[in-house]
This record gives sequence, C-alpha cells and structure tokens, in this order.
Amino acid sequence: MKQILLVAILFLTINTYGQTVSSKTDVTKISDIKFNAAKIYNTREKTENDTLPGVTYVNENNTERNPAYFINEKFVNATILKTLNPNIIDGIKVVNEDVEIDHIKYYGQIHLKTKDNYNQRLISLNDIKLKYTNLKNSPALFVIDNEIINADYGKYLVDENYVLKISVEKIENKEDKLKINIVKVLTKSADNIQKSKEIRIRGTHIETTFNE
Repeated sequence: MKQILLVAILFLTINTYGQTVSSKTDVTKISDIKFNAAKIYNTREKTENDTLPGVTYVNENNTERNPAYFINEKFVNATILKTLNPNIIDGIKVVNEDVEIDHIKYYGQIHLKTKDNYNQRLISLNDIKLKYTNLKNSPALFVIDNEIINADYGKYLVDENYVLKISVEKIENKEDKLKINIVKVLTKSADNIQKSKEIRIRGTHIETTFNE
C-alpha cells in the first residue's frame, strides 16, 4: 500500500478513533484500522420540495477516544498530520495500548517513523504568523488547504518543510463592523504544486500548464 494512503488513514483519526488491530502491528492496508463517522447535526429535516438551504453543525471538537501520535518516538500533537509530507514516512505502527500523557488519557498509539535523511521543522501557526506576516499580534483566522482551522494556534503544529505558500487576506465590512485577517497556508501536495504552475488569463479561455 502506498505511503500516501497510510497517512490519509491517519488524517481520519484526528476526531475519533477506534481500531481492531492486534496489540502491536505494522499497518499495511486500509482495512487494518476502523474509524467512527464524524458527527453531523441537522437543524431540521429536508424535503424534496424544500426551497430553503439545509444547515448542519459538525462536531469538530469531538475528543472521544483519540489516540496518541508519535513521530520518531516523540509525542506530537495530532494536528501535525495535516501538513505531514506522506513521502517522508518510512513506517507506521499501531499499538493497541492506552497511555496517559500530561494528565490526558489517549486510547491507543500511532507511531510514525520518518526516513533517516529527513529533518522536520515543526512550527506553530502563531509562529508562522510572526515569522512570515506583518500581522504580529493581530488576530487572524488560519486556513490550510482550504480548510478552516478551529484550534489553539499556539499548539497547532505544521511541518515548515511542507509549506508551499502563505498568503494573507484582509476582510473588512464597515457596515457589519467586521474586520478579520485570513492567513491561507498551502501545502506541497501534488495538487497544489500542479496548480501553482498554471497560468490563467482572466477574460479568456486560455490556460497554460507548465509540466516538469
């Protein structure tokens, strides 16, 4: 199984976790790990002839039965999986043993081993704002690969090596007294790299893609 599929499995386990593998095993296929579905709450039932849009609330803060994550035997926040380059993963091991770290109980463990020649550069989102933008202490909303990040930005870690682009967008609506800074982070995924090579000319149907 390709390593990128293995890391994709881990991404799904951030909210909820449940696995049926043996006490200690190497993950080699998707069926080795079982996942619980995300909880989505509907405000009301939809009908076929309904003209109003449906509104749902996703329980993004579900902390039930989360596993502990380790990279090269070092405990890390699960948020690092959002920006972990799948190509640097040399092995993944699931340990079906609960562990308590800093007075928090984790249900099971997932150990990732990187390739020997890879040096991680972990950085928090707050530090990214200080290092790469002029926002300094101004409040900001982070978006990674078009996904809004609802978390503690001081603890939310990303791998600086896997960041392709950082852009800042300032939105201001005086009528609604709204003023917000949006920091968009793009990772070096294959899709993002491909899109970065495209040149689009507005007002025409011309699109050019440069291939390596």
